[in-house]
Amino acid sequence: MAVLDGSQVVRHGLFALVVGVVGAVASVVLCLLVNFAYGVVVAHGWLLYTLPVLGVVSLLLYRALKLPLDTTTHTVVTDIREDREISPGLAPGILLGTTLSILGGASVGKEAGALHMGASLGDLVGRPFKLRSVWKADQDASDGGRTGMNAYAASVGMAAAFSALFFAPLGSAAFVMELSRYKREVVKHLPTMLLACFVAWAAASAVGIGDIIPKVALPALSWPLVGQCIVIAVCCSVVGSLYIKAIDGLQQVTKRLSTNYYAWVVLGGVIMMVLVTLFGWQAFEGTGGNQLALALAGKQETWVFAIKALLTIICLGLWFRGGEIMPTFTVGALLGASCTVMTGGDAGWSAAVGLVAFFASMSRCPLAAFLMGCEIFGWAGAPLFALGTVISFSLGRDVGYYGEGATTVLRQTIGHWRNLKRS
Repeated sequence: MAVLDGSQVVRHGLFALVVGVVGAVASVVLCLLVNFAYGVVVAHGWLLYTLPVLGVVSLLLYRALKLPLDTTTHTVVTDIREDREISPGLAPGILLGTTLSILGGASVGKEAGALHMGASLGDLVGRPFKLRSVWKADQDASDGGRTGMNAYAASVGMAAAFSALFFAPLGSAAFVMELSRYKREVVKHLPTMLLACFVAWAAASAVGIGDIIPKVALPALSWPLVGQCIVIAVCCSVVGSLYIKAIDGLQQVTKRLSTNYYAWVVLGGVIMMVLVTLFGWQAFEGTGGNQLALALAGKQETWVFAIKALLTIICLGLWFRGGEIMPTFTVGALLGASCTVMTGGDAGWSAAVGLVAFFASMSRCPLAAFLMGCEIFGWAGAPLFALGTVISFSLGRDVGYYGEGATTVLRQTIGHWRNLKRS
């Protein structure tokens, strides 16, 4: 019979409260610094020409903090899946590195900053609490119930910081659960993660600082609307798979050719400088929040999603510090709005569906995509977001930015279990 350890339940509860507040503070600080940096580069466009230097400085910062120069959200998630400790230096490294990238006009987001900082701080905050499994049966094992606690603490911190950034506690908890590929130690302590997410959400909401995505008017479900959603989701599935393959492929090719990341980030900065200057693409610098707002308002030009996608592929593929999620949201929203050329639908809600469907394709985290869509735009859009998520996820390549998707992992697990049963 499963029995709870009251002492550990209290420890986990206190940990959730503390890490929720810490995650919210980290998210707010990240927003303030990145928003300041973006305001500066908009006011002083010449800073674009310092991007190669700023990219090198960010890598030197990682080296000083003894962080791998090829650190990405995927590598952090892999560390969590394998229950490794997350370096405390990752929090200041990604915070300052992302700020430097945005200051030079790189097309990166700050959401990976929140995820990395949350993982690093969660691991750090969890240490004094001496956390073990809350179930006494697990504590009878040789490790005393400590296996998986690094992954668990980092996951809770990651979810809390993400919740504060997007004001989406349910979607954030689901996102981290799916990123961990439903790791046993994380799933068993879901109530603690939810508590931390809601604490972080409440704290961030009180100050009103985060990625505030504009609402859109959501239409009532109808058969013509279903057809339009299907078109958007199919496009998001195809483009999303190509988008992730391009980022991952560029990273893999550069690593095979040379591990001199300083040279690659200089090359990326120069390419950004040339493209933005030649074609006047200054509006596509930064996280993409401005373009996202225009798409949701139905005021963006058709096919400009390709510009934002291209610049993001260059920056992330050539190792700039920063995140992938807000640029992904922006590309998805711009793609959804562009689909109105084929569907004739409203650009605003089409952009919202595109955002959700593209994120599902890119991340291979369908539950998170659906819940975040509902929390950001309203639960009235649940049927639209569910349809877009299911189609985009089902048709997309099951290897996203964070590695193999849950369906591939599930198939592998079932196959392994069947082989064991036969033997």
